[in-house]
Amino acid sequence: MTMAHGTLLICLVLLSGHLSLVWGTLTVSYSPGYSKESEWVTVTAGEYSIVNMTISGIESDTQIELKSQHPDFFVVGGNATFQLMPTVVGIEDPDLMANHSLSFVLQGIFIGIGNLTFEVTNIASNVDLINPLRVKVLQKPSILSSIFTYTLVVFLFVAYISMGVNMKWREVWKRLRRPWGVIIGAVSQFIVMPLVAYAVAKIANLDNESAVGLIVIASCPGGYVSNVITLFMECDLVLSITMTAVSSFIAFGLMPLNIFLYGREFTTENESLETPFSNLVISLILLVIPILIGIFCYYKLPKVTKILQIVLRPISLLLIIISLGFGIPVFIYAFRAPPEVYLASIVLPLIGSAFGVLLAKMACLDNLSAITVAIETGYQNALVGLALSQLSYPQPEADLIARGPCLYYLFSMIEGTAIVGIYRLMKRFPGKPFANPDSQSEEMLPQNDDANGDAPPADVGLTNLTSPSKAEQAAAEEAN
Repeated sequence: MTMAHGTLLICLVLLSGHLSLVWGTLTVSYSPGYSKESEWVTVTAGEYSIVNMTISGIESDTQIELKSQHPDFFVVGGNATFQLMPTVVGIEDPDLMANHSLSFVLQGIFIGIGNLTFEVTNIASNVDLINPLRVKVLQKPSILSSIFTYTLVVFLFVAYISMGVNMKWREVWKRLRRPWGVIIGAVSQFIVMPLVAYAVAKIANLDNESAVGLIVIASCPGGYVSNVITLFMECDLVLSITMTAVSSFIAFGLMPLNIFLYGREFTTENESLETPFSNLVISLILLVIPILIGIFCYYKLPKVTKILQIVLRPISLLLIIISLGFGIPVFIYAFRAPPEVYLASIVLPLIGSAFGVLLAKMACLDNLSAITVAIETGYQNALVGLALSQLSYPQPEADLIARGPCLYYLFSMIEGTAIVGIYRLMKRFPGKPFANPDSQSEEMLPQNDDANGDAPPADVGLTNLTSPSKAEQAAAEEAN
């Protein structure tokens, strides 16, 4: 039997028992007890993992070399090349070859997902018979990560209760009775924005995890950032708050649907990226419930509402400070994202806002309403996307997906602040930016109709307007 007709079987067995694979020349077969959800090896960044390999079917002198396709994520430590020779098990059956056992070490470098390849060389030919092995590098477990995630969930819960008790529902109801602005906003947020995110992910050639993260952001409802920007831009704040409330309810159904529709193309190579419908729905229910609690208190418990209006704002501020304190060190890795992830996070809110204002003007909305729709469309609630990614996806996919919401939140805050600053400067210093200062000052001088060109005295007119004449003073004295 020649090597070309033989079968090379490799069984990779993790010491922890997570993975057991058997690979052949043409097909992949699995050993008993193999779980399809575990067709990878995991290693923690900064640590080592030993993998045992058992090879059977060696019929000629063979060399196997292990190579990391993503050395930024992991490397093969120690010996990465193995020389194997065929060994006959018994004299009675010369075709029966003994198994070969070997071990290699994987060293985690940085969080990510990469492939370990096996280059097989024998005396007859140079062939690659072994499928690549996927290696997932996890972050070191940290209590800070858990504290941040649950603090963020509590903050969102408190924030949505605050929305329910502080919102002027009568004003919202007036907008819902003439809902064109709300409808255009919903179309922009849940139809246009996910499509824009998908297009940006394809054009920027994002990796699968980053692409899913971008789609998660684009599928989120509006949040407080858009409300604050609308307030400082002196646009339609009632419309903005109404759109935020409506989008929070609509997201319950459309957010998982959009993530599935636009994200499934990026999940073919990694089943862990498939849309976790149950986790998403449960998480969104937990976000809708506090709004309902706030509405109930607003209408049925006015005394409780007054207390909540006083207490919730300082609590929210405290939770934000705690979240930032724990979140910055936890997600510092996000700043090492590829340049294309930065680019996508920068352009997504700008492109979304542009499409929002375009749709609003096509629907004949006034300028203030159109700008409000643009802000609500471009500036989604990235904190919701961050919380959902951490609660719904496994590791390390959750952390890799979270890079998008982190950078998006950062750049949307920067862009929003810049836009508000420009608006405030334009309002503070109005005028014609290209006008000639000399001509403008000449227009402001009083005109002289005298043919001789003599200007009237400076105090003429002002005296008549402000000081009474002598005759008027005498008449007033006689009257007294």
